[in-house]
Amino acid sequence: MPFYNDLLFKYFISDNDDKESMYLLKTVIESVTPLRCQALYVMNSELIPSRYKEKKAILNVRVQTDEGEFVNIEVQSTGMFESLHKRFQYYVFKNIATQVHRGDDYRKIKPVYMIILFNDEDRRHHELVRKYSNCDEKQDDSGSLYFMYYVFLKEINRIIKEKGKENLNDIEEISYLIEKGNQCDRINMTKVGRIMKRKYDQFMEDMNLREEAWAYEKAEFDKQIHYADGLAKGLAEGLTEGETKKSKSQAIKFYQKKYPESDIQWLEDLTEYQYDQIFKKLIEDASLEEIKKIIGD
Repeated sequence: MPFYNDLLFKYFISDNDDKESMYLLKTVIESVTPLRCQALYVMNSELIPSRYKEKKAILNVRVQTDEGEFVNIEVQSTGMFESLHKRFQYYVFKNIATQVHRGDDYRKIKPVYMIILFNDEDRRHHELVRKYSNCDEKQDDSGSLYFMYYVFLKEINRIIKEKGKENLNDIEEISYLIEKGNQCDRINMTKVGRIMKRKYDQFMEDMNLREEAWAYEKAEFDKQIHYADGLAKGLAEGLTEGETKKSKSQAIKFYQKKYPESDIQWLEDLTEYQYDQIFKKLIEDASLEEIKKIIGD
């Protein structure tokens, strides 16, 4: 069971009455963000059973610090970054908007922080943590109401190659643990790793939680397969469409050169083969009647 499974990860960090859960939660938040938390409270700590096929937001962790800031923590195993980024921005703005009502003092609004643990590489910048906020022209985000942090878990493989396992900082160590899961070779070397190991074993002993998490993993796997099949089909269709457009363009351009005053409406919506045959006949200087026989006219 991967540690970035939604249900398992929420089990790790959402029990307000468990000191180890709160230690893990505090460590994750303070390793990723500049927040220093004296107290934390998970606002949606319940684990909702038999709902793994519903929208993933039900499994996020929503936290409020003693200073009033809100922190949302999400785990994301797959998806297109651009689409995910828009979705998570929507969540952030929604959390900001729900803090005030008509007539309220807008100075009461507290910043919203979002941490997204994304099991992928940062294909653009190759950073472990990428931060987003709204800045002024001097890049000062001190007055920002939202801060988003993407942790690209698979970047840890690159980092380990560059600096070695013995030189990881806190967020790198946590990323390594989450990305490798129970098979991590350093899981017993840190307090965070030992807590995760104990809680993982407890989780796997609970048949209901274990089966729920496996069902969620299967649903995610099926979704990935469906996405991959659709992508492959789309690529194939795209390639075919691209070749047809190329053949169409060649045929029409050559046809207009030979018959500049002729109508080209009949050259719309043909197959790639038909366009190629028309082009061949044009090169051979065939008559217009012979060319139009290709499409049955």
